Amino acid sequence: MVVKKQEKKKEVKENKSTEKTRKTLTPISKKEIKNIYVVDYYIKDLTVGKVIESNVKSNNPLLFFNSEKVVLEGVGSAFRKTEEKLKTLKVGEDFYLVLEPKDAYGIRKAELLRVIAASDFRDNKINPFIGLQVNADGRIGTVKSVTGGRVLVDFNSPFANHKIEVYYKLKSIPIGKEKVERFISAILPKEKLKDYSIEKKDKDTVVKINFANLRKEEEPIYLGLLKATCKYYFEESILFQ
Repeated sequence: MVVKKQEKKKEVKENKSTEKTRKTLTPISKKEIKNIYVVDYYIKDLTVGKVIESNVKSNNPLLFFNSEKVVLEGVGSAFRKTEEKLKTLKVGEDFYLVLEPKDAYGIRKAELLRVIAASDFRDNKINPFIGLQVNADGRIGTVKSVTGGRVLVDFNSPFANHKIEVYYKLKSIPIGKEKVERFISAILPKEKLKDYSIEKKDKDTVVKINFANLRKEEEPIYLGLLKATCKYYFEESILFQ
């Protein structure tokens, strides 16, 4: 089993490190991906009374902060009931929604508590300790205990079993060139993107990507993700180079 430390992200207005899982977007059927939305939003954990994700300015420290939120309908970038509500909005309208655990981060499952051999951590040069967040074969978990040669890792969301409140305000529904720009920003981490150009050639839209902070062998992986996902999203031809 491949075990990796999960990358940390600094908390807004505090020096504590927190972790945010970036979902991997994989191609799904074209009919499932219908729209893209740019929104202001926050997600509040009602069980503990704390905002856990937002791009709305606040005096309270936020666990996760995005300067802009882009929702790609159908690929899991928002809760399903949130997507359903977004589809009914006009630009400028907003809504609040309270979600039960099953409609938010899920119900805790005993089978997502797993014992991993300490040797798997040592093989990957990781010293396991309680609270460490790790990526094991693509799944994010938190170390709960370390006993001898065994490490107990919880792969449930830290917000499982929690009631959630969401707020969304629809800012725009991009079309044309802006739609391509928002698509790129939703797929690629900001720190991986240096710049890009968009040019119309006959019936094709050609997008030239200049990556940042990537090893040479990683560039084809990100280009492949863009190419594979966009053909399920756009009716028109988008060529990434």
